Amino acid sequence: MNISSIVEDEIEDAVGKIPITPMINVALLLVLFFMMSAPAIFLSGIGVKNPSLVGSEGGKSTELKVNVYIDKDGNLYLNNELIEWGDFPERVAELLARSTSRIVVVSAAPDIPIQEVVTVLDISKQKGALKLALLRRKIEEKKEYSE
Repeated sequence: MNISSIVEDEIEDAVGKIPITPMINVALLLVLFFMMSAPAIFLSGIGVKNPSLVGSEGGKSTELKVNVYIDKDGNLYLNNELIEWGDFPERVAELLARSTSRIVVVSAAPDIPIQEVVTVLDISKQKGALKLALLRRKIEEKKEYSE
């Protein structure tokens, strides 16, 4: 046997074979990663309760809206009625008990600190709100017409 023919055979063997073991390892690791992360995508941290047909007071539930507005002076309006900050937790709990959807919509004047809005959202969630929404109101400008 010739040494050059042995070297040529080894070169052909090395070039002709593609190592697939690393590719299989990578593919299996990707499958394992997606299998482990899939449940985390579909799970939510917030438990949702179905609204009952009868409120906690024993009366019938209705499609009652709970709208909260904080004006530029820091006054709190619940369904367009001015209330005190101390009365808010009791009143929102009462309204949510009679509501079937249990949605609270919060809007505020542009100059209100975000902490006040977060406080309203937090109290509403503690008192039984299933869904919270923030509403941005348009600022109506006074237009003067000259004749």
